[in-house]
Amino acid sequence: MQVLVYDYWKKSSPQHAKDSFEFLLSAPYLQDYLEILFEVDELVEYFCSYCWILREEDVLKELINHQSMPSNLICKAIYYGFGKYLKTENITPDYYFSIWAKIINSEKSLELLLSEPLVGKDVTFQLNLLSNLNAKQWEQYFESSGTTEQNTESFLRIFEKIDSIHCKRLLYRNPNLYQYLRMLVVFDQKDSVPGFLFQLENNLKTIHRWEEYANNKLKEFSPKEEREKSPSRRNVDRLADVLRDGLFIADDSDRLDFIEYLMIREVIVDEQEMDIIRQYVGLADSNSNFETKFSSILYGSLDLPKTKIVGILEDHSSSVNPTLI
Repeated sequence: MQVLVYDYWKKSSPQHAKDSFEFLLSAPYLQDYLEILFEVDELVEYFCSYCWILREEDVLKELINHQSMPSNLICKAIYYGFGKYLKTENITPDYYFSIWAKIINSEKSLELLLSEPLVGKDVTFQLNLLSNLNAKQWEQYFESSGTTEQNTESFLRIFEKIDSIHCKRLLYRNPNLYQYLRMLVVFDQKDSVPGFLFQLENNLKTIHRWEEYANNKLKEFSPKEEREKSPSRRNVDRLADVLRDGLFIADDSDRLDFIEYLMIREVIVDEQEMDIIRQYVGLADSNSNFETKFSSILYGSLDLPKTKIVGILEDHSSSVNPTLI
């Protein structure tokens, strides 16, 4: 397979790219292939673009977490697409890095944290990777240099430099990170607990409510099976529930956090659904028109006004109590 030929990638499709990833996984010299590929800008552009396009595919997870995949090339793939997709897909840095952190397993997360200086300078990515670690790996991370006490205190002080909204969203998307922070504070030698932890108590309660909501929804369907179905054959009640219940959240910022949390938990199974839900709970671009092309898993390809969609949803009864949100 001509994975090092520019014309091959130029004429490629997502399926061809998927086949290429599978070929690389079986190649005896995976690292050599990738290091050559990353030396050619044109090849890097196509390769990284398909990494993002195929981010929900198991083959990408296998490739990224392969023992022969160098951590520096993982960083290159992630940061190559960082600016591009923030501009073109209207997503936040927090969300972008949370998606990548979901792809990277705990072993590779620890490897990136310990060996890549760029990760150490990027608080957002660093915190998302830390949420992947288990207890033993957290000890390895804090014992990697200096004393555990010094590293723990230095880590806690990071949060004093992050604005409250940014910090809140990191913890919304990584509830385990909050639990680790509370554990670390116990060992902090300071007389007082950092104020931001108290300020986030209510946010933690909200996370638990959202977690319960997501867990209840995930009992009703399999995300993998839903993704494999055509849009018209997916679980209608699932998307209707999310659309309806999302409208009960008054604050736009909290509503956006709720929707993105459900995407990370796979209650919302792909970007197509994410776009639909953002639009119909009032999170679409401010220039969007109520009269729009509504191609959804609920109604198929139809031109429907937003007011009609909301009217239909009022007749749908969600099994989840809105007060959980």
